[in-house]
Amino acid sequence: MVKLAKQGPSFFSGVESCGRIWLCPVCSAKVRNRRGDEVAEGVGRWIGQGHDAHFFTATLPHDHGDALAASLGVLTDTWRWMTSHKAYKAAKRRFGVVGTIKAVEVTHGRNGWHPHIHAVVLVETAIETLSLFDWYARMDALWADGLVRHGWSPGRQPYRFRALPVQLGDSGRALAAYVTKVQDAGLGNELARADLKSSKKSSRTPFQILADFGTSGDVQDLDLWHEYESATQGKSAIRWSRGLRALVLPDVAELTDDEIAAEEQEGEDIAVILPHTWYRICDVPGAPTAVKEAIEQDGWEGLIRTLIAYRIGTEGVLRPEEWKGYELKTPDYEPER
Repeated sequence: MVKLAKQGPSFFSGVESCGRIWLCPVCSAKVRNRRGDEVAEGVGRWIGQGHDAHFFTATLPHDHGDALAASLGVLTDTWRWMTSHKAYKAAKRRFGVVGTIKAVEVTHGRNGWHPHIHAVVLVETAIETLSLFDWYARMDALWADGLVRHGWSPGRQPYRFRALPVQLGDSGRALAAYVTKVQDAGLGNELARADLKSSKKSSRTPFQILADFGTSGDVQDLDLWHEYESATQGKSAIRWSRGLRALVLPDVAELTDDEIAAEEQEGEDIAVILPHTWYRICDVPGAPTAVKEAIEQDGWEGLIRTLIAYRIGTEGVLRPEEWKGYELKTPDYEPER
């Protein structure tokens, strides 16, 4: 049995988990949703205590000739170089930077792969306006210098590096959604949930590429997915700087991705899918992602429409109330987990 529940982003329950945040649409939704909540809670607490925060977005120029492994490597190497540079460390001391929450996002559009970094920088106190603009300009220049040092074009302002103060209207969730993304709104969602987000057709997330291959069979989409699989192997998706999470969330247990993925979550039951139908869904590339997105948009109706579109069919798909009657009629049936 597979239950589809809806509480924010949808998720599957009653299935085996793998904890792969980059590659598994089922586990990624659960992990990124939790990470987004943690970012929202942590940043909200920090600002609520009278401190301040800033939001950085860093990227690099890209086109169809750029391999994702190359551009993603330059992106992460340049960030590491920038944050270890003496100018960055001097700014940390000057402005009281206590730590950073960083997330890496990858999309694909008209100009090829677009890897970029979202980061929330926590500081002790508010920064005077002129000093703030000077800091932002220095970080932009440092980022451009780092790209060149790593063999890349410096790009153009204001696209390569953007910075702005964080202003929270709902305890951090507006920005948290922008840093974790599973695709609602809020800081935590955007920072952690990027790869699950429904995007414009001109710019697709990796899971959208996989879902598109499932419906069209376009081998180019399959090649893109395989390139993404290879390029993200061993990469960190979401990272708090050392000691920062313990500082802002001292009372919140820190779970691994595997532990989060294995948790059974509460939510609104949308449907029950019997094992033989679930296996058919899993056999179609992109179908699990398409099912999740359809449920988030249109609930039961979206689920049925998607199963028909993927030629999976609706036999073995029950409403929650139908499942209760099914259980009573078949007392010896034991759902697989």
